[in-house]
Amino acid sequence: MSSALRAQIAYARVTGRCGCGCGCGCLTVDLTVDRAAVPPAPTQGNPAADAWYTVPDDAGVMVFTKDGYLALLEIHSASGEPITTWPEPHLLKR
Repeated sequence: MSSALRAQIAYARVTGRCGCGCGCGCLTVDLTVDRAAVPPAPTQGNPAADAWYTVPDDAGVMVFTKDGYLALLEIHSASGEPITTWPEPHLLKR
């Protein structure tokens, strides 16, 4: 993830939750960044960053942007079972 996107983290707030409607308890969240507090990052492809967890070994996380700002933090499972609790950050691997 670029340093410009990392600078936005302190100004990002959760403004929505997964809207797929399946009732699975998914932890994916919509993000909104205070655009008056921090400039946009250079436009890049999505996902802007992604990583897998070592435990559980089927869970991953992706960060998406829109117009140069953090927009979505998605957690997913390769097994198809929803991840309903955030794994510990130190268990991330890139």
